[in-house]
Amino acid sequence: MSLDIGFHVHSEDAVERHGRFDDEMSVVEFLRRVKRMESLPYDITVNGLDDFLRGADDPLEACEYVHDILRDHVNFLLTENPRVQFVVEDLEYWDEPVLRDNGTEIPLNRIFHGIEQEGSGWYYSNINVQS
Repeated sequence: MSLDIGFHVHSEDAVERHGRFDDEMSVVEFLRRVKRMESLPYDITVNGLDDFLRGADDPLEACEYVHDILRDHVNFLLTENPRVQFVVEDLEYWDEPVLRDNGTEIPLNRIFHGIEQEGSGWYYSNINVQS
């Protein structure tokens, strides 16, 4: 799998085409490690971002929470230089990549401000989620 350093959001279909990294963890563990500035694997697959956002009382607030952790720890992340693959279900693209939640859209650009489509079911954002 050839991915740039940064954040990659893959649909289940894209994962079937591109594969997963050997190291995997939940989104809760990933965010905990980032917040505590604990070492991260260089290549990591993170599971459960979609469930985390859909399960929140306010999915948009949950997006802001994730964004704030990644933004506030950008220097740590730049030092770690990871390639992070988030695997999600029900990923769609309209004007922007969104997760569907019973007819409601959860826009991923609320987390990754510069997210861009790289391929079918595959979106990329650099480590600095502000840009």
